[in-house]
Amino acid sequence: MTSFPDESFLALVPVQALTAEPGENGNLVLIRPKILSPRWGWVLKLMRKPVFRVKLDARGTAVWQACDGARTVVQVAQVIAAGFPGEPDTTLRTALFIRELARGEFVRLNQLS
Repeated sequence: MTSFPDESFLALVPVQALTAEPGENGNLVLIRPKILSPRWGWVLKLMRKPVFRVKLDARGTAVWQACDGARTVVQVAQVIAAGFPGEPDTTLRTALFIRELARGEFVRLNQLS
């Protein structure tokens, strides 16, 4: 059984793939089209609500802002640990959140160049 996050995941660079807008209390709201395929993009014009709005809390906002395309996953986790001292399992929690952002196509995970 492999443990998560492994070194290869921690070395990836998360890059924001979608936009965000200001939300309540300084937190962000991620905007994701319901259809990501350019081939079916025309359907979005027919939809009354063509996007999902994902409200982030303070920690999620900090993770999103740290995913700047320059930091690796482990460096993002270090930023979060510094900003939220005393929280347990910061690296694991941050890596799990980034993995979910990638699965939802909110971020891309690139190899360090």
